[in-house]
Amino acid sequence: MDTGEFEKSLTFNLADILEFKSNAIVVKNISVQNNCVIQAFAFDFGKVLSHKESPFIRFIHIIEGKAEVVIDANSTFMQNGDSILIPACSSSSIEANHKFKMICTTIKD
Repeated sequence: MDTGEFEKSLTFNLADILEFKSNAIVVKNISVQNNCVIQAFAFDFGKVLSHKESPFIRFIHIIEGKAEVVIDANSTFMQNGDSILIPACSSSSIEANHKFKMICTTIKD
């Protein structure tokens, strides 16, 4: 099962394809499988995405701009090229203190 918005075996540049939308978080599915979901996000300034104790591991990679990732009340400031693993069963938020784009891979165990 693959319900991604991108064709397999074709090259694409997420930073170019993914566009910001005013006062919104834009989400594009890259690949959706039973145990793994890969999504691309574009956050406008001021937007926040929160998870309260998600049961899944999430891998975040910033592809453009700067973001703040808060895991169990500990802030990490990230920029283009930075990555972080958000452990399962932790509360977290991803905050746009600046516009930014990221890839999020969710691993369902």
